[in-house]
Amino acid sequence: MKELKGCGMRSSVGFLSRRELSGQPLMKEEFQRRRLAGCTRLYKKDMLGHFGCVNAIEFSNNGGEWLVSGGDDRRVLLWHMEKAIHARSKPVKLKGEHLSNIFCLAFDSTNKKVFSGGKSKENPSDLCNKTSFSSYLSVSPVNDNVFASSSDDGRVLIWDTREPPHGEPFCLASYPSAFHSVMFNPVEPRLLATANSKEGVGLWDIRKPRSSLLRYGGSMSLQSAMSVRFNSTGTQLLALRRRLPPVLYELHSRLPSFQFDNQGYFNSCTMKSCCFAGDKDQVGHRCQAFNPFSTPENR
Repeated sequence: MKELKGCGMRSSVGFLSRRELSGQPLMKEEFQRRRLAGCTRLYKKDMLGHFGCVNAIEFSNNGGEWLVSGGDDRRVLLWHMEKAIHARSKPVKLKGEHLSNIFCLAFDSTNKKVFSGGKSKENPSDLCNKTSFSSYLSVSPVNDNVFASSSDDGRVLIWDTREPPHGEPFCLASYPSAFHSVMFNPVEPRLLATANSKEGVGLWDIRKPRSSLLRYGGSMSLQSAMSVRFNSTGTQLLALRRRLPPVLYELHSRLPSFQFDNQGYFNSCTMKSCCFAGDKDQVGHRCQAFNPFSTPENR
């Protein structure tokens, strides 16, 4: 069918017309991808609800219908994105309150539980309990009762919410330097990636604790790292390093596949995070100038 002028996949009218005629199941993702690629400015909406700095946000799985946020006011707020954008509802304050600032959040696979972590001496769990000093949380992709936490005390711990409240977690890694990030491989849940302030980016097998399988970076493996993420297929890792560009690794290769350098990018002091974005070919990260970057991965 000949495409009508002005009704391409970047316009809402074109998208609705195509969907009605073809009914392709992946058309929504294609529409969103083209809109993002072609836009000159992004829509912005201020969502007000916290009483202090917001340190962590997390979208729900399977479409991002919900958003949780946490910060210096020690509260976790739950937002319904569509209603919040159109100012039709206020966020819901989840029960329970931390003893100190909140720095990380995570949904389980069903979006029925929210895990949170911050700077306190409490045990990590869902919001019915509280969290220990954790810099990042990652829920197992195959078991919503199991999650990993990384912390500034140099440990990566594996927790099971079915254990007694005072039970000891499983220690996967223990270093003198701080772990800033941890993530389960979404396809191979026995594998986890970590970012350490001195040891850099590492790959771990839950069956072989206390010893990493791989340290990424080649001859410069001891690079300060603050964030690491798997892609959706578990075949690549994206990492943020201090005073160096974001870097992409293939799962089983120590050497970088690509470095995302940019003239305006600088990362030295404050903690930041990164993620894969889009269908499969973009990455997102922040820099010292407080600007977000979205970079095509298909170099």
